[in-house]
Amino acid sequence: MMAEPIENADSTAPSDIPNGGDEFRMIAESAPVAVWVTGLDGKRSFVNRVYAEFLGVDQESARDFNWRSILHPDDSARIIAEAQAGKAALKPFTLEGRYRRADGEWRWLKSTLQPRRDGDGNPAGFFGVAHDVTETKLAELALREREAQLLVFVNQGTAGFSQVDISGRFTMVNDRFCEISGWPREELLGRSMQSITHPNDLGRNIPLFERMMRDGTPYSHEKRYVRPDGTLVWVNNSVALIRDDEGKPLGSSCVTLDVTRRREDEAALRKSEESIRLAVESAGMATWELDLDTMEGVWSLNRFDLLGLPRRADGRGSINDWLALIHPDDVEQVRETAYACFDRGTPFMIEYRILRADTGEERWLQSHGDRIMAGDENDLRFVAVSFDITERKRNEEELRTSETRFRTIFEEANDYIITADLDTRITSVNPSVVAALGYPEDALVGRSISEFLAPGQMEVVERLRDHKLEHGGTTRFSVRMRTHAAGGDLIWEINSRLTLDALGRPTGIHAIARDVTESKRFEMHQRLLIDELNHRVKNTLAIVQGIAQQTFRNPGIAMEARKAFEGRIAALSEAHNLLTRELWAPVPIHQVMADAIAPHCGGDRCHIEGCDLTLEPKTAISLALAIHELATNAVKHGALSNEAGRISITWQKTEDEKGKRLKLAWVESDGPPVSVPKRRGFGTRMIERGLAAELGGSVCIEFAAGGLRCEVDAPLPETAE
Repeated sequence: MMAEPIENADSTAPSDIPNGGDEFRMIAESAPVAVWVTGLDGKRSFVNRVYAEFLGVDQESARDFNWRSILHPDDSARIIAEAQAGKAALKPFTLEGRYRRADGEWRWLKSTLQPRRDGDGNPAGFFGVAHDVTETKLAELALREREAQLLVFVNQGTAGFSQVDISGRFTMVNDRFCEISGWPREELLGRSMQSITHPNDLGRNIPLFERMMRDGTPYSHEKRYVRPDGTLVWVNNSVALIRDDEGKPLGSSCVTLDVTRRREDEAALRKSEESIRLAVESAGMATWELDLDTMEGVWSLNRFDLLGLPRRADGRGSINDWLALIHPDDVEQVRETAYACFDRGTPFMIEYRILRADTGEERWLQSHGDRIMAGDENDLRFVAVSFDITERKRNEEELRTSETRFRTIFEEANDYIITADLDTRITSVNPSVVAALGYPEDALVGRSISEFLAPGQMEVVERLRDHKLEHGGTTRFSVRMRTHAAGGDLIWEINSRLTLDALGRPTGIHAIARDVTESKRFEMHQRLLIDELNHRVKNTLAIVQGIAQQTFRNPGIAMEARKAFEGRIAALSEAHNLLTRELWAPVPIHQVMADAIAPHCGGDRCHIEGCDLTLEPKTAISLALAIHELATNAVKHGALSNEAGRISITWQKTEDEKGKRLKLAWVESDGPPVSVPKRRGFGTRMIERGLAAELGGSVCIEFAAGGLRCEVDAPLPETAE
């Protein structure tokens, strides 16, 4: 109850009642609060009715009541200490605490004690008045509890909470706000919200804050706080004005959400969307969509470019914009297909022509479209991609034309055209093959080539196939084919190469063949004739040589003449042998020179050098005889008549205003000194006249002292190479 430093007192003792005791007693008894009077010894000399009623005793008993016994245990020590201190100080003091009322209920009492003095002004004790403040105290405690609960709620919330004054200086922050901002509470309370806001965001933040302070308009916005370590955090702030009782602005309260992760996700999404956009545009695809209620929608910028339309600021196009540019021959089919998708959700892929809006050029487009549900079931949208396929269409048309052309060639060619896989299994044949082999096409395709080759021919085919696989290129060869038709085997001359896929890998064999059966038979017959002719010519030369030997046995004929004649016959025979080996075809000049000089010159004394060149048979024989005459002369009189002499035979092909010419030189060196003969012998005349006439050119023989020189200048026939 009423704390008091007053111990037992007599409430009726006039000496203990202030002057005007009756009046004081009357007032005190009528007061609704407890009133008491004590002396310096602490004894109560007076207590009023309310005092006694609180204790549940009569007033006399109340003066002697030990008030300490009804103190709340939690308040007892404090109140007793404060009462003793107040008594000692002899100054006014107040005590507040819980006392147990007579009915057992704890009541909050607030006691005020004033020192009192006697007529001489000396301290005489204290007047005490106790007010029951239980309801006020309970209301205050309840308020504090609610504030504590609110603070706990605020501190434990997932959102940051802060308050600032009208200048923006923080006056309160919760734990979450400190966590979000990265600043400790003690540092935030000395800062302003402007000081932790990113400088680039203040331009938007300050006007909003000032407008709220001016007219009370709340606002929400997103901005960045700069943390003590310099890192940034994105926040979403909802800010409202705080006013005092008179409606004047005190500051603002702010609820803060950390949206950094969302902003990062949004940035990543934008980056991803941009990457997708770039990828789509790089692939030449244009994206577009339509709201199926308005039949308008957002188009990508390259969609406008694709159609030749100017790019629109709002990036929107309509179904009519699209259909108006479709080629008249295609528009109805496109419209029907598109509306089937709009109405029934049937996705489509269509190819059609447009006439560009800017140039009128005809272009081919391919579009893929589908109907999707954007939100609820009533929010249907159409999305599509389109790209230009004009080049592909042109290539396809060219390919079809090419295929037709080559198919015609394939079907109508007189040559035999066969394709096979790498296992030599036939994959296609042209009609000429069917006619030549006498099998229907379906009896050929799918079967191995070996089934249509004569014995021993498949080994040739496989060897050449392996050669192409290893070295590439083409091969040309002849094989004997077995036919189902009458007439026996055929001889085909085949040119073949590998077919390759797009990556250059071999996939099969392509062969073109020609029937050379008749030409081979002719060649064989010709070879027989040539062999017979050669045989007869050689026999003739042998007979001529035998006749000459018999004739030259006459003692009147010099041995030298006999040997010269035999040598010339031998040279003619050797040249004939060379032509026989080459089947009377053009022969290499180097071979003619080498064969003609070989019987007379061993080792390295003779040097032969010149360009690759072939000679007609007649020219080859004349040159061979001329080389024989020069070599015979060199052995007898020139460079080959001693051990040191040397012979050089060189030639070259030149070209002047008269055409291509052969320049051939025979040069002797290191032989015995040469003197000009007194008369021209047979060999010299044959070379100077016969060879010159034969070649249609000129031959010059110089008997130089250092060695004989013979130079030939003759036109080359067109066939010489």
